[in-house]
Amino acid sequence: MATPKLSDVLTVPNAISAVGLALTVHGSRRADTGWGITETVAGRLLDLLDGKVARMLDQSSEFGAGIDAAFDKAGVLAIGINEWRGGIAPKPALLVIAAQNAVNLVATAVAKRLGGQEDLAPVVAGKAAMAYQNGALGAYAVSALFRRRNRAVSVIFRVIGDADTVIGTGWFGVKASRQYVSRALRLARAR
Repeated sequence: MATPKLSDVLTVPNAISAVGLALTVHGSRRADTGWGITETVAGRLLDLLDGKVARMLDQSSEFGAGIDAAFDKAGVLAIGINEWRGGIAPKPALLVIAAQNAVNLVATAVAKRLGGQEDLAPVVAGKAAMAYQNGALGAYAVSALFRRRNRAVSVIFRVIGDADTVIGTGWFGVKASRQYVSRALRLARAR
């Protein structure tokens, strides 16, 4: 892999990615508080903006795309670890979200290693899966926030979290993983 040019490293989108990750990590450490949830949501929203800003400012690069993907996975990992530690989300949901992200990450890394120039952009189902998984993690955090204050609200958000987990790792997640793995296998067979 070639060393990235400084102009590909010091960009507005990469700064947005870094701030988004910092907010996500910091907020997820306090995921059972209103401020922690707000910080985490702000961080995840910034992750949605960096790619759009890169295209808008003509600052897209392979390095930036890699930073975006790595920081995105790191953000989900931070949320998952902190929700696990805090007893915020059900462990089976966290395990299934982590497993699916791991499969997609490994398949993408293999495809990158084997494919060189092939477009390794996230598949549409992968973006939808990530959106539902982020929704699930957020809903579980809100459920934990209301656990002692309002049981009915807590239960509603827990159900939303469970539904988002099923949709994000089931319907969209399985479809996305199948596409990521198929791409890696296709490239492996072509060698």
